[in-house]
Amino acid sequence: MNTLENKPKVLIHAYGNPGRGDDGLGDTFIQMCQPWLSHESAHHITTESSFQLNVEDAYTMSEFDIVVFVDATKEKIENFSFAPVKPVSQSPFTTHAMSPSGVLYLCNELYGKLPETYLLQVKGYEWEMLEGLSEKAEKNLWKAFHFFRVQLEEWIHSEREHEQEHA
Repeated sequence: MNTLENKPKVLIHAYGNPGRGDDGLGDTFIQMCQPWLSHESAHHITTESSFQLNVEDAYTMSEFDIVVFVDATKEKIENFSFAPVKPVSQSPFTTHAMSPSGVLYLCNELYGKLPETYLLQVKGYEWEMLEGLSEKAEKNLWKAFHFFRVQLEEWIHSEREHEQEHA
């Protein structure tokens, strides 16, 4: 039987400033996820959105099996990238503008937890003080969203297979 307790607890944590054009890609990603997650009754998946990552996020992520950070990027990528995050100590230590790898490092150091962690970066183009996304960034966001839905299904499906093997 597939119960909530057997499903991996997933945190989708987007960060960025929606008032700075494409820097709001992460926040928009979370808004896109909400109706789909509600429809799928995915109560084991939690979403969160903030302007930046902070020390406190280490505690939050310690409560999950899988953590996916979502952020806009100016980097030279095609549309989006999805990559594992490894813990890395931030130096010098700061409580502002932490990286996903720095938060994961703190999660391990402070709470002894290393959830499976990924960074989903979506290519952005416009960073001025304005609300809304550029047309190109919105297209990238939809590609990332479709990719991510498939990834979530794979995680859920692999957990179901694991449950059936041990039933």
